[in-house]
Amino acid sequence: MLRTDGGNRFELASAGKYVASFQRVGAIYEETITLLSHFARDGDWNAVKEKVFQENLLKKSSSAWIKDILGAVEHRFFARKGPLPSSRQISKFVSSNVSKSSKIQALYQYICDSDPLVERLIAGLVAPLLLKYGTSELTKKTYYEFLGKESESHSELLTWSPSVSGKWQRNFFAFLRASGIMEKKPSLKIRKPVIRIEPLTFFLLGLLQSGLAPVEATEHPSWDLYFLKKPEIERLLVEAQGRGWIYYSRAGDIVVLKPRFPSLEEWLENGLEH
Repeated sequence: MLRTDGGNRFELASAGKYVASFQRVGAIYEETITLLSHFARDGDWNAVKEKVFQENLLKKSSSAWIKDILGAVEHRFFARKGPLPSSRQISKFVSSNVSKSSKIQALYQYICDSDPLVERLIAGLVAPLLLKYGTSELTKKTYYEFLGKESESHSELLTWSPSVSGKWQRNFFAFLRASGIMEKKPSLKIRKPVIRIEPLTFFLLGLLQSGLAPVEATEHPSWDLYFLKKPEIERLLVEAQGRGWIYYSRAGDIVVLKPRFPSLEEWLENGLEH
């Protein structure tokens, strides 16, 4: 378990175990952008947490709700270990002047990365529908049928109460809507979102900086969560080259992909908004 300074407990998933924490907060994109933007300015997460209570940065009346939000953000961006760019780097990205949809598409990847069940639902349920049909309908029946199959290998799902399961489903559908994947209520239609060049370049430069070869970076599993096929990735790479952010060319199986900035940090400072 992870305990924030405010005393809140937020479950950490281990070894792919499904936990119920997501049902407590959901996507919280607005709140996350606020918190990470303050962190980008202050450079001290503990100081930001203090400000949340002293200055009511989140404009919430419930201290329990605030603690849950802080616990979720800490889990997703500060307590994690993985291939995604650091908390400082994503904070710099969301505090920039890029569009709100670009910020949300970047934060979306961290939510998937931090919760095995969210990632599994996107990769195993949503993605196959969208990659096959482009648009489809995701009903509660389809959702629960998928979870029923998952419970065969994840018995922890069987221990969730009906109220927890119901809130998890509602928050997951709300997460899809907030992420631009599901249409607004009462529609249950899902569709492939238009992926912005800014978040794609952010993650691409992060992957290259981590030492991945160009082919490994362009074929990384991260892109599957955006429902991108190879031609779509190539189009976005060409667009990034047009912005002057990378150099990209492909001749058969030979891929040349080079950042035009010495680091992700340099791109965030001198490339992203220029």
